[in-house]
Amino acid sequence: MSATAYSHQALKKSGLQFLVGKLSSSLLTIGILVWLVRLLDIAEYGYYVTFVAGLEFALAVIAFGLPWLTSRYIPEYRLHAQGAQLLKFVCRILLCIVLSSSLGSLALYFTMPWLLPLLDMSSLLELARLYLLVLVMEGLRRNLQECILEPLLQQGYAQFSQVIRSIVLLLVMAGILLYQGKVTLYDAILAEFAGTVVGSISALYGLIVFLRKNRHQPGKEGWQQPHWVTIWQTALHMYLSHLITMLCSRQVYIFLIQRFLGVEATAIFGFLFNLYGQICRYLPSHLLFSLIRPKLIASYVSDEGSIQQLNANANLVGKISLFVLLPILAYIWLTGTELLELLSGGKVKASGWYFACLLLTLIPLSQRPILQTVLVACHKSSVCTWASLVSICTLPLAYWLLISNFGMWSVIIAMICSETLYNSILVISITYSADYKTDLTGNLRLFATAISTYLLCAAAKILWLSAPQLTQENFQAWRQAPTPPDLNYLSGLLNTAPANPWLYLLVTAILVAGLFLFIGYLIKPFQAVERAKINKALHRNIFVW
Repeated sequence: MSATAYSHQALKKSGLQFLVGKLSSSLLTIGILVWLVRLLDIAEYGYYVTFVAGLEFALAVIAFGLPWLTSRYIPEYRLHAQGAQLLKFVCRILLCIVLSSSLGSLALYFTMPWLLPLLDMSSLLELARLYLLVLVMEGLRRNLQECILEPLLQQGYAQFSQVIRSIVLLLVMAGILLYQGKVTLYDAILAEFAGTVVGSISALYGLIVFLRKNRHQPGKEGWQQPHWVTIWQTALHMYLSHLITMLCSRQVYIFLIQRFLGVEATAIFGFLFNLYGQICRYLPSHLLFSLIRPKLIASYVSDEGSIQQLNANANLVGKISLFVLLPILAYIWLTGTELLELLSGGKVKASGWYFACLLLTLIPLSQRPILQTVLVACHKSSVCTWASLVSICTLPLAYWLLISNFGMWSVIIAMICSETLYNSILVISITYSADYKTDLTGNLRLFATAISTYLLCAAAKILWLSAPQLTQENFQAWRQAPTPPDLNYLSGLLNTAPANPWLYLLVTAILVAGLFLFIGYLIKPFQAVERAKINKALHRNIFVW
């Protein structure tokens, strides 16, 4: 259709809309998360977490690979197809979205009486069926946003849909709170449904405006539409891979926790998972992926595209994602307990190490969509299916650990093993089949920077917390002791609650960020070519790492 559809100018405009929308929606989402955990009692919040996990799992099951299908072929249609051809293709995708959401919800409606007893939630049948309305509308809204608007680089409409959904949800909950003085699980479901309806309408409006504007665009002469068999083969491979991977997803682990550990453990772990999801969602490899992926695919399928360009860009995105993630990990390992207590209003206590170890899974997870994109672009998506099949062997591990009374550590250990195994298979396969080369040196330098930052900050924390106890007399006694302080003493200092938590969190954040940037400046994890590419995109010569 248009040669400038995925130009640098179009990408820059879409990127600005994307970042503004994501910043707004992230603040709103965090506000909703913190407000809900404070408004609902611990049992109702645990049930709400289970409902949300069920929604996410159901949306993955009824997606049928549409997100990957559209991310691969919508850029090609927009670049080469006539306006009428693009309209027909989008309408087919939209029909699939409506049918899958409706039929999936209908199937769940009739199977609820058999599913809920497995989670000890038989008494919530009516509320669970009410939540299916949210599933229908959220399936429509999210697929419109992720499967159609984002691959078309219509980030303005896509992000507005998400923002307006969150605003309406907050307004409805605020109205209910003012009217009756409290918010129940039923009220939270109604508020979410109202927000999803408004968000779906806004997304559909944006799609209609775009299609009407481009309905008369000419296509590329001689271009042939891909066969639907080829299109659905790509979707099927990625759908099977994702479906198998969902057996080891956080949603399934929430179901296991609800079944074996009870609703209170579900509420705590659900809160950790929600924070985990927010961090994951706003890593560059995920935050910018709906923006970057169409550009990557478009550059590969265009006449000037090549695997070398895709390889270089994929490595760069992966390293940028680690550059953002690793200082966050260092910060959480230092402040996890205090941060969780403050955000939850004191409801989630002594869970800092759970959260810190849970975040380790983000290291391989931050690289997964990048590796998957390279495989899909090279028509090797079947590798993802095989990797998923192998990685589900960690599910029996989680079950065995749960029945062996390892508690919530069971899920964390299983998740780390699953993500690491999956990515290892992708890296090995893509290295030998697609001429993909991982920048091992750059990644090791990033990890060295993060570890050095954590150790220096941990030492600073020990000195800070032990400073009031270090009088001249006991300092001399400590120096003359035959053995140095044991690890239990040092660990106790690391776990000691500071007198002023907010000041401690702020100072630690500044210290972690400053040390990470300084050590990174000395080590230089990014190559000169990569730094030049980033500075060119920023129009400033400020990226010096």
